[in-house]
Amino acid sequence: MNALRWRRAAGAGLLTACAIAFGAFAQPHGTPRKPTARTAPLPPPASAQVEFVQGGTVSTPRGVAGATTGAIPVASGSTLVEGARIQVPDDGYLRLRLADGSVVRVLAQSDVELKRLRRRGVAGPVETVIDVRRGKVESEVAPKQKGRIFEIHAPGAVASVRGTRFDVSIDAAGNVGTAVTEGVVWLQARRKQRNKRTTVTAGQGVVVDAAGTLGQRRALPPQPDLSGVPTDHQDANLLVLDLASLPATQAYEVRIAVDDDLHQVLRNGTFRAARAQFPALDDGSYTVGVRAVDTEGLAGPEARRAIRVNARPVPPLYQAPPPGARVTSDAGQLACSPPAGVPWVHLQIARSDDFTQPLVDEPRLAQCRYSLGALPVGDYRWRVASVVDTGGGTVRRGPFAAPQSFTLVPTPAVAAFEAPVDSDTPTLRWAAAPGLRFHGQVARDEAFTQIVLEAELAQPSWTLTGLARGVYFVRLQARDASGVAGPVSPPHRVRVGARVQSGSGAGLTTSDGEPVSRP
Repeated sequence: MNALRWRRAAGAGLLTACAIAFGAFAQPHGTPRKPTARTAPLPPPASAQVEFVQGGTVSTPRGVAGATTGAIPVASGSTLVEGARIQVPDDGYLRLRLADGSVVRVLAQSDVELKRLRRRGVAGPVETVIDVRRGKVESEVAPKQKGRIFEIHAPGAVASVRGTRFDVSIDAAGNVGTAVTEGVVWLQARRKQRNKRTTVTAGQGVVVDAAGTLGQRRALPPQPDLSGVPTDHQDANLLVLDLASLPATQAYEVRIAVDDDLHQVLRNGTFRAARAQFPALDDGSYTVGVRAVDTEGLAGPEARRAIRVNARPVPPLYQAPPPGARVTSDAGQLACSPPAGVPWVHLQIARSDDFTQPLVDEPRLAQCRYSLGALPVGDYRWRVASVVDTGGGTVRRGPFAAPQSFTLVPTPAVAAFEAPVDSDTPTLRWAAAPGLRFHGQVARDEAFTQIVLEAELAQPSWTLTGLARGVYFVRLQARDASGVAGPVSPPHRVRVGARVQSGSGAGLTTSDGEPVSRP
């Protein structure tokens, strides 16, 4: 741009900035100023239409005397006028359409003022000056109109355009960043220095530091790759987006909208790590937009990806067995707890996590209980989903819970006892698979309410010692090396103490048939 063009462009921006700074347009709205030899009448006011708002965004209008009034909530469809101060909270977003068709987006954690909204004549060009005090403003300026002025003011810098897409941000240190994605922006630093203005073209950005010094033009970071972001999201509590990291990137700006053009943004934020985490959204289709932010705070072009949230009805909660448990097929049972109001559960069992060929597929269980007796030993995965009635004879299944693993193992068992010889220290022996351990109990009664002896046994035999002479009952339970226990054996009757024998060698008994032991 030659010197003459620079003077014209900069002159328009400086004239507007100076006029605002010295109160040339501070006349109360309701009291038109009469033309004098020194003062021209003010252009008629214009306004901005709120097309979309998210979060507790508020506006503080300027009163008749120029002072601000109390903050009021901003709603979609409302009109904002010159002097309005807009404050967008952490979870907020605001989209404005100006009188000339330009679009301004005010992002979360921003504080801006509509410094000047004026039109020259009934259908003349529009003058727009927006003052950014904190946060970030993105502008999509309508095509060039003769005499139109569009400026974004920030501490230490003025950005003016004639038709482009760009943004202006202020970081915590007071540095002002301008990034251009389409067209051309004329940027002027307010500090007096030799080179205090520059032309910023598409794909470039410039930072003006807190002292007002104009930095060098630099290339914006590249567009992020969103091909690895899943298209289906099933968490009803959080929406998590894992992004591909880019070198020389300090943050990622992420927004989620209900439309393809990202006009109605429901979630937006900046994240230092390559993971964005938002409160969950309702089920439905959305568009994600992501921009990489370099170490100077300049954001590059936006990448977009369509996603779908399918998180409801929420899946049941697993109850048993614990994840990775070892269970026996004869006693093992899967159990879960469905949410309130869910009449059915869809249960699947497979050998792998992909469940492409489930061994068990029960699409409508009235109770979330399933016995494992029919399955052979081995490793398995199981998962469950809620099923609801949508009316008209149709049902809807929600997302499956994350699969859980379990292992079916052979049932540790104790075979029939070998009948011991009556003695003061009888020994019991039984058959069992190698590697099993056993828990033994001796009781006075068959119901085992009077247990007199217990022992942990490493071998399939047990010598009973220290017991008074009499009749006892013995039972055993086998456990494998992982601690899985088998069923308790039936009680086995054992006599402690040698019996009295007749001359023929037969044991003597009482009148009721009980053997007589030696004293």
